[in-house]
Amino acid sequence: MKQTYQEILLRRRTVLKWMSASGATFALPFIQSCSDGSDNIGAGNSSPPPHFFTTEQRATVEAIAGTIIPEDESAGAAGAGAVEYIDRYLAAFNPDTPDIFRGGPFSGREPYPDATTGAASGNFPENTFKQVLPMSRMQELAFRREFFGSGAIENGSINSPVIEDWPGLHHLYNEAITLLDRASGDAGVEKFSELSEEQQLAAFDQTDPRFRSAFLSHLAQGLFGAPEYGGNAELVAWRDYHYDGDSQPLGHTLYDSVTKTLYDRADAPNQTIDKDAFSDPMSDSVLQLVNAIALGQGGKRFF
Repeated sequence: MKQTYQEILLRRRTVLKWMSASGATFALPFIQSCSDGSDNIGAGNSSPPPHFFTTEQRATVEAIAGTIIPEDESAGAAGAGAVEYIDRYLAAFNPDTPDIFRGGPFSGREPYPDATTGAASGNFPENTFKQVLPMSRMQELAFRREFFGSGAIENGSINSPVIEDWPGLHHLYNEAITLLDRASGDAGVEKFSELSEEQQLAAFDQTDPRFRSAFLSHLAQGLFGAPEYGGNAELVAWRDYHYDGDSQPLGHTLYDSVTKTLYDRADAPNQTIDKDAFSDPMSDSVLQLVNAIALGQGGKRFF
């Protein structure tokens, strides 16, 4: 029997909690692009500046994003500002220096450990996540193809007889948004957000599968990426999904050089049970999905 989108989304939501609570890293791609966090968009901020989308396009994208990852007891796409991340990512080539890769390894949210006790010191590193890093020539070519399509770079279509040309994220998003907006017109309403959840998901299911794959990936990035990249406003997704985020340089397991012992941070234990961690049992459907993801990436069954 074919599963409904509602059933699939329910499984996705539970898996998001399992992934973040357990520290699992499967299926979450590398995070690129976006802001320095100074004007991060999240709950309470409803007028973001334009980047790639027009105002009307962004409203449509926010509607489908909010249906796929709704607000409930934990932050959804809207509360985390996931579409702000996507909007900025797609506009990464607008600046003279493309905003794709950011620095690190520290955000300045966690202090250095005390050299003797291992406990938190009052010394914090600089937030190097704000630094935009230059790309190599090949990296820039790869991302220009990713955003603008195979035809946007020299010899980008040279392998078209054996590998289908890539249309580019800009094309896929624009085409999908046009299709989604057409669904609202066909239903006799003015805006996509006025459609029912079932109608929105049915329209989403008619978009190019390459768009659907990219969009779901971008939503995950916007939800769980560091806020300097545009999403995860005020760390709301890390908080609600019980994920500690960038915990370095302090880390979780601390070392006392006097007693020569390792011990846990009281607020984020690593060697002992965390009573505040998400601990709902994994249902059969979630277990099947976790195994499917692992096997699809060439791994082995977990259970």
